[in-house]
Amino acid sequence: MKITKAFLPLGLAAAVTVSVVLSAMIWTNPAQYERNRQRSSNTPTTELSTRPQKDVYLPTQVVYSDANGNQELLNNRKVNLTTELREALTKWQFGRVNHIRVPSKSAYMRYLTRKNSLLLSYASPINVKMFNTVFGSQLNSQSTQFSRILVPFDDQDHIYLLDDKKQDVYQVTVKSSDASAIRKIMKENLFRINVSMKWLSQSATAYVKSSVSVPSYSYLVNQQSTDYFTSRLLNKGESTNVTAKKNKDNTIYSDGASRQLTVYNKQGTALFEDYSALQSSLSFSQALTASYSAVKTIGIPMENLRYYGYSAKNSTVTYRSFVEGFPIINQSDYGAARIQMLSQGVRRYNFSLYSLQVPVPTDKKAVTLPGTQAVIDQLVAAGYSKAKIESLQVGYQWLTSTSSDKVVNLTPTWYVLYNGSWKTYTQLLKQQQ
Repeated sequence: MKITKAFLPLGLAAAVTVSVVLSAMIWTNPAQYERNRQRSSNTPTTELSTRPQKDVYLPTQVVYSDANGNQELLNNRKVNLTTELREALTKWQFGRVNHIRVPSKSAYMRYLTRKNSLLLSYASPINVKMFNTVFGSQLNSQSTQFSRILVPFDDQDHIYLLDDKKQDVYQVTVKSSDASAIRKIMKENLFRINVSMKWLSQSATAYVKSSVSVPSYSYLVNQQSTDYFTSRLLNKGESTNVTAKKNKDNTIYSDGASRQLTVYNKQGTALFEDYSALQSSLSFSQALTASYSAVKTIGIPMENLRYYGYSAKNSTVTYRSFVEGFPIINQSDYGAARIQMLSQGVRRYNFSLYSLQVPVPTDKKAVTLPGTQAVIDQLVAAGYSKAKIESLQVGYQWLTSTSSDKVVNLTPTWYVLYNGSWKTYTQLLKQQQ
């Protein structure tokens, strides 16, 4: 008892000392305390927003051709249409992949306009290996590339993988199929736009036949803290000393060795560079998988993220956010994220600091957009070359609200990929005035 009484004051004194030391650390270095608090609060959020590879690599467009050959661009505003179709197709059993020789571009186009069929399209090619990941199949010819999946309703024994670039057609044998689930999906209250598949530049495009009304949206946006990204990309859970150098237009963070993060606060973007990559070059299949892992490492929200493009020239994969079936083209100069994997073993990640949170009520009305041919005619009349129009896409323009910097307005418009650069058709027309 005497020993306990003797040690009690000493224990209390030690506890008080520790408390004072900890308080002093927080008072003298509040930034460090706040940084640690932010890290602990941000990490769980990121894990919740991560989506599996099979979701990020879903098709981005669905076109239905009825028994008379009339075509419609489909979307479901309540649920993700391509996710529903994927779930139906994963129940099918696929067999071998066989190449079909197509004699001409017009013969290839007959596949794209086949009556009584469903055409699932990608913004950029994938390969059979990724198809297996997305649809849970085990097809052979895993390196075969394609950008469209044709599902004929009048032929339950085959589906077709189509490649616009080479006009290649690959026939996939279907061992077991049930189109009833897909037909049920087609009867849902879908948003339908009358289209016609036609050739434009090096690929086919779903030409919108006439003017169409597309809704506008407003969203609350979130900007992740710089500490969040430095923790994920530079520290990576290690006790790394990160230095910061503030310039006029940006702030550069470095681990002092091989990794650097440049944050452009005015533009709301960041560039991460890593010079320590062990693999100097990647195959197409490896690039698709590695870029997805990179997006997860960055920690940007992935709820609405989709694969949108691949450039073999510089081994770059682009991802964009999608809203109601249409891409946001100008979320940043590079979309939501651009993952570049150079042959020298250098990795560069361009990404947006901003992400959509939840939609908010808006008084903005739907926007009526002209048809595809009308847009092309206006551009040609203004002096642009049709041959340099690589792609036309209805997409959402990211515009900061004038009433609050926490809200972004998403306005539908036509985006034109002209001479290698995405711009709205109104921007292009104004440049020629």
